[in-house]
Amino acid sequence: MSHLINETLFHGTAEKILKIDVFKGRNNKDFGRGFYMAVSKSQAIGMMHKKYKEAVARRPNISKNSFSETLYEIKIDTEYAKTLNIKKFDIADEQWLDFILMCRESGGLPHEYDLVIGPTADDDTMVCLNSYWRGFYGEVGSIEAKQKLLEFLEPENLDVQYFVGRQSVADKLILSIKEIEWS
Repeated sequence: MSHLINETLFHGTAEKILKIDVFKGRNNKDFGRGFYMAVSKSQAIGMMHKKYKEAVARRPNISKNSFSETLYEIKIDTEYAKTLNIKKFDIADEQWLDFILMCRESGGLPHEYDLVIGPTADDDTMVCLNSYWRGFYGEVGSIEAKQKLLEFLEPENLDVQYFVGRQSVADKLILSIKEIEWS
């Protein structure tokens, strides 16, 4: 299956990156534990601000100056990407939702894809997912509950993200990463 792969992606963070390390990613995320990149520079900037606030709040004994809002431009090897096992979600539909639910429930890397591309669940995702898992939208697993969850996630407003969860893939896929200005 051929996929159109963006050559330039972005990553916003609160820490300097010397080398991509997929194991530094948090567990129970949209597509699994790994490294996420945004198609949109503005989305990466938004994530950068969010990560900075989270880092400062989570580590109150560490000086705010220890963290920095940093935006990176990433170049992808599009020829190598064509050889990968890719899962692409064009829209945030029930198939996308089932995949996110599976990844967030299982944690780690619960699938065999080298690269996952698809909509980013928004900032209220965990609130909505917890409501879903508690049965507030109806019987967990039912079509009605999933449709209600999708409505609350506002899929029409979601940006696209790229995910890689295997270090060996990240090492070959990512040609370069450089810090760029964001202000």
